[in-house]
Amino acid sequence: MPRRGRSRRENDKGALKLRRRSWGWRVAALVAGLALVMGLAACGDDDDEGDGGGGESRAITIQYVTDENHPYGRAVNAFVEEVNAADVGLTLTGQPSNPTPEPDLIDQLSGGSVEMATISSAVWDTKDVTAFQALQAPFLVDNYALEREVLNGEIGASMIEQANQQARNIQVLAIHEGGLRKPLGRDKAFTKPADFRGATIRSVQSQVLATGLRALGANPDPLPLPEVYQALQSGTVDGMEANFGLIAGQQYYEVARFVTGNVNFWPFPTVLAMNKDVWDSLTAEQQEALTTAAGNIDDTSLDIVSSPSDLPQQLVNCGLRIVTASDADREALTRAGQRAIPQLPAETQELVRQIQEVKDNLPAGAAPPPLPTEPTGECELGG
Repeated sequence: MPRRGRSRRENDKGALKLRRRSWGWRVAALVAGLALVMGLAACGDDDDEGDGGGGESRAITIQYVTDENHPYGRAVNAFVEEVNAADVGLTLTGQPSNPTPEPDLIDQLSGGSVEMATISSAVWDTKDVTAFQALQAPFLVDNYALEREVLNGEIGASMIEQANQQARNIQVLAIHEGGLRKPLGRDKAFTKPADFRGATIRSVQSQVLATGLRALGANPDPLPLPEVYQALQSGTVDGMEANFGLIAGQQYYEVARFVTGNVNFWPFPTVLAMNKDVWDSLTAEQQEALTTAAGNIDDTSLDIVSSPSDLPQQLVNCGLRIVTASDADREALTRAGQRAIPQLPAETQELVRQIQEVKDNLPAGAAPPPLPTEPTGECELGG
């Protein structure tokens, strides 16, 4: 009789062969897939060499309000170069001339719409971060040698630690300097307390600076930086506190006539900081590169602002008059400014005391070179 079909045993054998053949193909496919993945990973390692752990490179922009030639910008450029050279998968870029008022820039940094910024220390107390106020107590830090001691020592470290406790969702990395601030007068010189009484003086939005100017008898006006030139030009303000870099960069020499060269209100540091969520998202290697470079930026900035410069002469060539206050008038200004100290928070007063102790024990440095008083050529700024 003809066979009508395969036996159950034969069918079982055939099914077993098919299952073996199927598993064989699956194993072969799996091995091939693993080989492909390993090959791609090897290629990825070659392509991403130096990216801080095999991931994609992270690009971060550092926002700040001054122009690139200001000491803020020059120090940021040095910081950027050092971090990028570390080759840890971070590519930093400085972004100067941000038009945002600096208190708002703090909000953007905290909220994450800005990843990284350097923001003048004076404005942080408008956001309840009082850690930096003592740096700008009136006539306290009046030379760069003292500021270097403060920023590089325990006081500077404690300010950063305190700021990281006070700031919301912000990681503070460093403090760096922009230049000692001096009285700039629109149409009169400010050399003694009587000159300040009733005068409207532009200042950044800052509790500590406003307190200091009121102690001198002035009315502080917290104008945003983009509005200051017009205010000086129109006479809305009688003057401002400014350093040579700011006067040159914003061309205030066109609308203000006098700067008191030997009166230093306070330094004008800026605070380098990063959004905390961004900081936490970085690798340990990337954080270390940022921390290392941040540890150098204060000295870099102080070297910039304390180096011999022809900027004062250029300003004089452009029509600015650099005047000198007498020793008696400088002492009177200091006494008047000290009336601001008891109005500051208790923790700020304690830091003022510590800075004063450092100041009292600091050896007297060489007298600064005399500032120019006469033009020597044509105005070459602003071209």
